[in-house]
Amino acid sequence: MGVMLVVFMLKTDLLQAQCITVDQSQLNYNGGMSARNVYQYSEWQNFTAGATGNLCKIEVGFFNAMTGTGTFIVFSGTGTGGTVLQSQTVTVSGAGNFFQSFFVSVPVISGSVYTFQFIPTQGGGLPDPYGVQVQSPGTYAGGEMRITDPSGISATGFDMVFKTYVSPYTNVNENPAAAPIVTIAPNPFSTETTLKSNTSFNNMLVIIYNVFGQEVKRIANVSGTEITLHRDNLDAGMYFIRMEEGGKTIMTNKLIIAD
Repeated sequence: MGVMLVVFMLKTDLLQAQCITVDQSQLNYNGGMSARNVYQYSEWQNFTAGATGNLCKIEVGFFNAMTGTGTFIVFSGTGTGGTVLQSQTVTVSGAGNFFQSFFVSVPVISGSVYTFQFIPTQGGGLPDPYGVQVQSPGTYAGGEMRITDPSGISATGFDMVFKTYVSPYTNVNENPAAAPIVTIAPNPFSTETTLKSNTSFNNMLVIIYNVFGQEVKRIANVSGTEITLHRDNLDAGMYFIRMEEGGKTIMTNKLIIAD
């Protein structure tokens, strides 16, 4: 058990060390919002990913001294009604005007919208209210901040102060001019779909991940220009597909299975 724990810690440290590329940011801090640590209160910000890869960290600005816990959730789409991509209990702690880092692991696609939400833990130590750094009025073009309370969802006109970090998949379109063009049709699909390429593959590896980044299907030694992908026992929902050849990632894309 001790050896397994050490290996896990080394792997986690390595992933965090590689998480250095800022993808999206809103750093214009010109105001503060007093967020409530009360039942059914939370705040969230949606953003548009600029790169395809693994969303590995989100930093959020807070402005007053605090130490406490909460739940940090990443959703697909705009708002908190989309698919939960990751949810975890987190600690927020600082002496004032600080960035809190939330390490996550979520596959994201360039141009797609995602949302992060922070929900304070009742009795978890955060003051009521606690301070969130904002820009007022918000000018971030890829999303906006909103508040959820017992009355519903309210637009603030603000943007949170935040940074998202994405680790691009290794060698994705390393040479865009030479990269093959792969189509997936139909997508969404219910029983099977077809992947077609304008170039012939040799020993291609196809991997499918669920929204938590867990591998759920693997097809090895694919050759030719076309492959039929069967649903088998996969549940309906959103997945991510990656195609690798010769140790290089050729294509990543979203895959939707519908009943």
